[in-house]
Amino acid sequence: MKKGQDVKQMLQRINDDVKYKKDYIVPLSSLYTEISKGSYPELIIQGEDVTRENKELSFTDHSLSLLCGKLDIGSRYIKKCLPISQQLAVQNLNFWIDHTKERNYMVRAYEKGDTKIARAILTDRYKRIDNDVIATKAINRMLDVGCEIKHADYDGDNLSITGVFPEIEGNVGTPQVDDIIQAGITITNNEVGGGSFKVLPFLYRLVCTNGMVAPSYVGTFLAKHVGKKVLHADDDTQGEESLEKMLDKITALKDPQIFEDLFGVFKASKFKKTSSDQIVKLAKQHSLTDDERAGIFTRLDKVYGDTFTVDNFSLANAVTNLANDDEMSESRARFFQELGGHIIFNASTLHALR
Repeated sequence: MKKGQDVKQMLQRINDDVKYKKDYIVPLSSLYTEISKGSYPELIIQGEDVTRENKELSFTDHSLSLLCGKLDIGSRYIKKCLPISQQLAVQNLNFWIDHTKERNYMVRAYEKGDTKIARAILTDRYKRIDNDVIATKAINRMLDVGCEIKHADYDGDNLSITGVFPEIEGNVGTPQVDDIIQAGITITNNEVGGGSFKVLPFLYRLVCTNGMVAPSYVGTFLAKHVGKKVLHADDDTQGEESLEKMLDKITALKDPQIFEDLFGVFKASKFKKTSSDQIVKLAKQHSLTDDERAGIFTRLDKVYGDTFTVDNFSLANAVTNLANDDEMSESRARFFQELGGHIIFNASTLHALR
C-alpha cells in the first residue's frame, strides 16, 4: 500500500474544512455563469434565494462536468471551448440553463477567504454522508475492535481509511517460507457525487505490503448518496442511519469466518491460470496506460509480447503491487487494489476475456 497521511493530522484537516464547506439548495433559474480570469468560468448564484448578494464560485473540472450533465449537454464540447473562447462556453451554459426544465439543485461549495469553489452541483435528493462525521467514528470503532490503521487519506472531497486485524491471518506460503495474509477493512467515501459510501473487506499481504479489496461480498456495506428531497441543507439528517450501519459493519467484519471464506478463494487462485493474451485484453478493457501494462508484465518477470500463462494469484499481486507506487494518485491506487480483487474473486472478470 501507498504511504498514507498521519491519522491525527488528517482528522484535524477534516475538522478544519467543515467550517468552510457550505451547501445551497437553489433553483436552476438562480444560476448563471460568467467569464473569469482563471481556467474555468465562474458560477453565480443569484442572491434572493441564498444571500442578499450574488455568490461567485469558481468551477472545478468536476463541478463543470456535473452541471453539463444536469443540462444534458456534452462536457467535452464545453471544455474544448474553454482554451479558445471562455465566452463561447459561457454563452452555451447560460443558454441551456435558461432552456432546461426548472428544478432545485444542491450546490456544494468551499469558501475560505478568497478561495470560493463550486465543489459539485447535485440534485436536491443528494443524501449527505460527509467525511467529518465518518472519519472519527470509523477510526474509533476500528480501534475498539482491534483493527490497526494501515492507511488513511483525505483530499477535501474523498476519504479512504484502511486497517487490518493482526490476529486474523492465513498462510499461503510453503512449509519453508511463510506468506501471511491478514484480514482487514477498507472504508471510502466521496462528498461530491463521485461514488458511494462503502465499507468493504480487505486483504493485506505482509511480504510485499500489497492490499486488495474484496468486491461484492457478504461483508460489504454500501450507502448511496440518494435520499429524500432536501429543502434546507442544514436540516438534512438522512445520513445518520448510514453511520450506525457503518459501525455495525465494522464490528461484523472482525468475524473470522468472513476471512476464512475469502482466504479459501484467495488460496485457490494459485491453481487458476490466465494467459498473456487475456492480460493484454484486461489492460485494454480497463484503459490501463502502456506504462501500467508494462508494470504488470515486469512484476511477472515478463515483457509485453511474451506468450505465457500465469496463475491468478501472481497476476493479482502484480496488479495490486502497482498501487504501492507513492507517485500514483490515491484514486488510481485504489483502482488497482479493486482490480486485483476482481481478478481473485470475480471469475467472470477473466472468463469474459477468453
